[in-house]
Amino acid sequence: MNGAGVFSKVAVNAVANLSRTGAAWAIVLFLPPLLVRVLDKPTYATWFLILQIGAYVALIDSGIQSAIGRFVARAEGLQDRRYMGQALSSAALILTVAALVAVAVTVVCSWQLDHFFHGIPTSIVPAARQSLLVIGISLAISLPFSTFAGAFLGLQMNHINALAGSVGKVAGAAGAGWAAWRHHGLLEMALWMGFGNLLQGVIYVISWKRLGLRGLLRRAFLTGRAISEFSRFCVAMFATQFAALLITGMDMPVVAAFDFHSAAYYAVAATAGSMLAAPHAAIITTLIPVASGISATEAPDRLGQIVLRTTRYGTAVLCLLTLPLVAGLSPFLRLWVGVDYARHALPLAVILVAAQFVRLTLMPYAAIGFGAGQQQRMLVSPLGEGVVNLGCSVMGAWYLGAIGVALGTLVGAWAGVILHFTNSMPRTDSMKFSRSRLIFTCILKPICCCVPSLLLTLLLTRILHTPPAQVAIIAIGELVAIWILWRANFDFREREELAGLFSHVFPYSSRPGGNRA
Repeated sequence: MNGAGVFSKVAVNAVANLSRTGAAWAIVLFLPPLLVRVLDKPTYATWFLILQIGAYVALIDSGIQSAIGRFVARAEGLQDRRYMGQALSSAALILTVAALVAVAVTVVCSWQLDHFFHGIPTSIVPAARQSLLVIGISLAISLPFSTFAGAFLGLQMNHINALAGSVGKVAGAAGAGWAAWRHHGLLEMALWMGFGNLLQGVIYVISWKRLGLRGLLRRAFLTGRAISEFSRFCVAMFATQFAALLITGMDMPVVAAFDFHSAAYYAVAATAGSMLAAPHAAIITTLIPVASGISATEAPDRLGQIVLRTTRYGTAVLCLLTLPLVAGLSPFLRLWVGVDYARHALPLAVILVAAQFVRLTLMPYAAIGFGAGQQQRMLVSPLGEGVVNLGCSVMGAWYLGAIGVALGTLVGAWAGVILHFTNSMPRTDSMKFSRSRLIFTCILKPICCCVPSLLLTLLLTRILHTPPAQVAIIAIGELVAIWILWRANFDFREREELAGLFSHVFPYSSRPGGNRA
């Protein structure tokens, strides 16, 4: 596949992922403002804490999906159907075992919930325990179905995963919101979320059967060699997921353990911070199957060029997402969750957005390295970031409360980036590129293009306090940043390529007789 074909496929799959992210964003915009108005702060903090603990199972889910996608894409590139079946069958077995372990861990966590978090009000402890059981077990049951989701990812049928994720998330969130509005309690809210989790698995099964892929899951494909190969890959993946747990999954429990009074505010800030990570990840994760296919057949210089280009494109996207989020964060929070939540959550949210920005700059490199099978050579960075993040967050919580946890996350993000440059990049030999070019041309150049627009937008939004004026200023600032990036960050050939990608993804917007990507 030529360069234009690679990036066209990435663009199409990114749009599918963004549609799934769009559903998640709709939930983020709808559910928290409802819940903060119908639940008291301790109950809302407990609900968010339960979702955070349940998300530990989802971390395993997303990690193995990516691993499956990598193997399937590699098998597709090699045109080896048996190899694909062995990988999928091995994954199904491992996920089934993981589901049983997840159920056991969920039972223990539910039993000891109030012992871990003393700030949870006694009156809601029984409902909180039951809710954690429902959400954790529903996620555990869903784990084996991730075999199908990973296969669709590797075959670059992201639209199926987008459909399943969107329908499941919307159904669960809508039900939970309705139960909260009717004051039916945490348990009914959790039952609706569990229903949404299981609904995703049902859609995966239906899609799998309709595509006629059932022959890829067979007991005969379960060989010791295939299971061992997939397991070895997953060991490194689990280490990465454990690092992700330390980086993003422990903040809320640390705040709840040390500063439960601020837990509800931190929950709102963490949700605002995820608004940057979710759409960016939806775009960048499409690189994993592409990198897997290329690494099976082509030279390291090829992947190195893709790392440089996608990092530059990814940083540009990251800047364009960050500008309106940071500039509009204060008025948005006031409108979204009310003045009290906004006042306490704003400084936390700003720090968390900054931490996300720092971490996500190297996400293209990490995603391509994962797809190329180099994850074992990249483990020091995420593990180091996780350890620094957790250590600094605990110390920060002890001395400063919730704001110390947010600062610990920012320090950890910088540690992860530094470790990637000093430890990971010299060791990932499947992709060759200049680190100085990566820093100055692919990261700093797009940032410098957007900084003037961001600073001017922040200044003007502070002077003009009316919401319509602020919205107009942010929109103009975004357009100016896009224009500067278009003129200064991309050369003529790249502008032509981006225009071609847009026409490929949205064919009805192209002119008759125009070039096709």
